[in-house]
Amino acid sequence: MAAPPELLSGCKSCQDIWRRFTDPTFKDAVSFGPPAAALSTPCPIHRPLVESFVKVLRSENTGIYRATAAMSIRKPGKEASPRLVESYSGGVFWDLLLARPDDKPDHPGTTRVLEPDWADLDMLKRWKDECLSSHGAKCESLIHVFPSRPAWLIDVERKCLVPGSAAEAAPYVALSYTYGEYVAPGIDAETLVALQQANALGLPETSSEYVPPMVQHAMGLTSVLGERYLWADLLCVPDGDPTLAKEEHLQQMGAVYANAVVTIIGADGDVEKGLPGLRGISGPRNLHQRVIPFGEENKLVVRRPQVYRFDGHLSTELPYYRRAWTFQERLLSPRKIYFHEKELHWECARHVLHEEQVQPAAEVKMEEPTDYPDMSAMLAGFPDLGALDAVVDRYNARDLRYDEDALPAISGLLTVLSRAFTGGFLYGIPEMFFERGLGWRHGPSLRTKVRRRSPSRRPDRQGRSFSSSVSDLPSWSWIGWQGRVTMGRDGEAARINNRSHEIEETVPITKWYTARSPDAGPSQRREINSTWFEDREKYKDFSKPLPPGWTRHEAPGLDHFGRPRPYPDGCADYVFRHDAMPAPTPETRQSDSWYYPFTVPEVGTPGTMPNQTPYLFCETTRVWLWGCQADRMNQVELYDSLGCEAGELYLPNRSDLGAFPRRGLGDGHDGQEERGLRVELVAIYKSRVCEFSLDQETRVIGAPVRRSERYTVLWVEWKEGVAYRLASGYVRAESWDKLEHEQVSLVLN
Repeated sequence: MAAPPELLSGCKSCQDIWRRFTDPTFKDAVSFGPPAAALSTPCPIHRPLVESFVKVLRSENTGIYRATAAMSIRKPGKEASPRLVESYSGGVFWDLLLARPDDKPDHPGTTRVLEPDWADLDMLKRWKDECLSSHGAKCESLIHVFPSRPAWLIDVERKCLVPGSAAEAAPYVALSYTYGEYVAPGIDAETLVALQQANALGLPETSSEYVPPMVQHAMGLTSVLGERYLWADLLCVPDGDPTLAKEEHLQQMGAVYANAVVTIIGADGDVEKGLPGLRGISGPRNLHQRVIPFGEENKLVVRRPQVYRFDGHLSTELPYYRRAWTFQERLLSPRKIYFHEKELHWECARHVLHEEQVQPAAEVKMEEPTDYPDMSAMLAGFPDLGALDAVVDRYNARDLRYDEDALPAISGLLTVLSRAFTGGFLYGIPEMFFERGLGWRHGPSLRTKVRRRSPSRRPDRQGRSFSSSVSDLPSWSWIGWQGRVTMGRDGEAARINNRSHEIEETVPITKWYTARSPDAGPSQRREINSTWFEDREKYKDFSKPLPPGWTRHEAPGLDHFGRPRPYPDGCADYVFRHDAMPAPTPETRQSDSWYYPFTVPEVGTPGTMPNQTPYLFCETTRVWLWGCQADRMNQVELYDSLGCEAGELYLPNRSDLGAFPRRGLGDGHDGQEERGLRVELVAIYKSRVCEFSLDQETRVIGAPVRRSERYTVLWVEWKEGVAYRLASGYVRAESWDKLEHEQVSLVLN
């Protein structure tokens, strides 16, 4: 499109600005000089832009105005919008968008000037209808979850509760939101009967108590979207339904969101603030766009920085994104409508759309935001321990009102993932990899504080809570701690990790059992079957026919980065690929290859979870060592009685190092302080490690791959005959074999 006539008057800056928005080959910066020079321009076209920017630079909010700073428009990246910057601004910049008038479809603008009070609901319905009509199966249940109906739904037409089975196969909308300080009243059996009467949810006396603004507004929006049924946990998980077992419901939460036609995400506010900006349904949204005229007909819009990150995805700074309950809801929903910073946004498998954005004519490829872990392999049926590690790490740093909801808030997702992890999860640890999962450790971080979770004192139901037997917080599980954790990003020496310099294979050394009580006798305990380790040698028998879907390939001599390639015992010659394995993304550490093949389970069937029992039992070995501060984040160096270094511990926080002396700095009346802090360690498994030598300071690769063994241990303390985990670590096998050992009957909580 040619430049508008007013831009052809001879102002080179205006012409260059226009080219910045319309000519992808134009790469020159548009310079305005220092603010005084920029403001002295005689051009009435671009003067409003520089005046507005200088006003912001001079404002009290920045406090960093420099009279000599140069202003210019640059393009920070290939796909980025033009950016107005000031060289000494200390981070102040504007990302600029060219607005397209509604009556000019051929205009090159890529954004819209929004109505400040009311959202564009017609556009929202078009987004939804287009996805349903043209995107096909890819935008259905992204995780191939079995068809499932919620126990209860809200009929927005009749304004009452109805059984999910009564709605037959009709689609439903789900709602994801935060409670804030709201306390739900609970729905007993008598109230449940009353709420099934037509217009029960429309009566003033009923809606004021049971239907807060978030649910009211979502009911109205469901009708606007052309749907009849809505699922909102506040009403659709009634206490008075004797057939709705809490634990069973928690496990089905993943299927509820995965089977919804679309999920409404109220990211802006909580249950009492609702969804503003819905004309005829809620109050105005009071949205503010900075719109600057650029000639007679054109307008420039400043992208609101609180809405988008630098990569164009939605910012995740709002409280909604820090809540643990919303993690699985957002992750498992195939289509999402966001109310985010007073603007509507859409996300499905093929489109990411924004209300201010001119909808693209062509399909755009969705790139996963950084707070989305890559679950594609697990959802395809592969027990990818490295991917599970990323899920747990992201979830466990999130906030809960009640600590005991740590397991309930992720039970739905774990149930879905149990289709790939045979035997399901015991307090968040996959039973098929139980020993390895039990050795999880606290990830080093200076930004997040790890703390021990503890149960609260509260009634059975307040807000979003489901008190039940799954509310225990055992110390041996990451569920019992809030903060960053890892089970080892290199997985279990199964899927090949492109960036790891070592791999590890777990070798069980004992049998593990679980029970509800620490006093449970042998007949009352359930054995935990770590099936992966039991079957691993069969997977490595390459003389047998390959399981369905697998192909064998010659193993490369070097890894992805040209380094010596570590590999498990017996796996030097081949790597294996499966035709159902998703292609890796450039950001992932993992490849699409595995060290050995295995039977990949079907993923179209419901997942299963074992009874959640919080006590563990085993016969194992314990030793005592001495710990001293290391110079590496949250790590403690372990020494034997002769002062020889034997291994390491990983403490919850760097601040916890204060309990440990530095090596050789104790005053040592009897030599104990000089050795370090004496710690009791129990062995939970042995592991075989294969790594290439890497100098930690220079990062220079040394000798070819080397192999070693070590014991993963827990540092424990005892209370009334029960051991509690304080930290995890390892002791090198050559050091372990020289220590004095003691057999112990371990009872762990």
